Amino acid sequence: MTRIGIDAHVLVGKMQGSRTWLVNVVGRAVARHPDATYVIYSDDPVRAATMIAGANVEHVRLPRVPRALRLLAVWPWLVHRDRIDALLTTYIAPPLVPGARQVVVVHDILFETHPAFFAFGMRWRTRLLTRISAKRARLVVTISRYSRDSIARTYRIDPDRIVEVRCGTSPPRTGAITRSPIRDGRPYLMMVGRLEPRKNLALTLDAFARLTPGAARLVVVGKPDGENPETLARLSSMADVVHVAGIDDRGLGDLYANAAALVFPSAGEGWGIPVLESLALGTPVIASNVTAIPESGGDAASYFDLDAPDRIERLAALMQAAVEGRLPFDAARARAHV
Repeated sequence: MTRIGIDAHVLVGKMQGSRTWLVNVVGRAVARHPDATYVIYSDDPVRAATMIAGANVEHVRLPRVPRALRLLAVWPWLVHRDRIDALLTTYIAPPLVPGARQVVVVHDILFETHPAFFAFGMRWRTRLLTRISAKRARLVVTISRYSRDSIARTYRIDPDRIVEVRCGTSPPRTGAITRSPIRDGRPYLMMVGRLEPRKNLALTLDAFARLTPGAARLVVVGKPDGENPETLARLSSMADVVHVAGIDDRGLGDLYANAAALVFPSAGEGWGIPVLESLALGTPVIASNVTAIPESGGDAASYFDLDAPDRIERLAALMQAAVEGRLPFDAARARAHV
């Protein structure tokens, strides 16, 4: 029986798209290939077992050692000890794992294409190690055509060695909201994701300020993650804007399902999971037209030109149309796209 090792360190820590991808894709693989054994390596096997489970799944705790030691010594030892035939890692692969085929998952290389959004040290380290890992791996897996083309072009890798495996989505559950941040019956727009400059929260606030006063609310769901302090101050002080730092899966599903639209004006994405979650629940999406976002939304979303001089006005016009129920949207087409 083939034994496949999965570097699942992303299952613990801050919530991000790489976790969603791993849970969805590996979960499907486990179900479809019962003849293979999946060895899931994580920092918390008990928690990981609630996300990826199956009769053909083994959970193993990763030793708590510095990253360099893990790459140089721990992974080769684990691969040998656990008789791993193929090892899947995320972004950075160990340089030597004798006897195992290496597959590296590179969700995007925004640190190459959009360097302004990344700290210098992180950018330099990730560029170097990801390039080396991608060139040495038997196969590179990525999540969109945009990322596939960017990786092939930037790292000069044969596109035939890069496989596109899209995330898909398991939309958040819905149910009665017991602690809703929206209580006055007005329509609301929502924005979901970590609060960092790349997500363009400031642009959303600028556009929302141009809507008819009092006509709607804006619900921003996500925890601060490097966002500009001035933008966070505006978020907490603007009228009709609600910040929800944390919410459970059912509450998030209800917010999606009852929103006038999801606003997703990001400056760069390898995919765009909130876009799919919103469409899956029949809620319109207003998104920027850059990087992989049009792949995520397809023809089910409404787009604005992020590079246009009047981008604020264009975004505001779409938001106003959504609040008034005038935004073109076909819920059946949206669900079919997902």
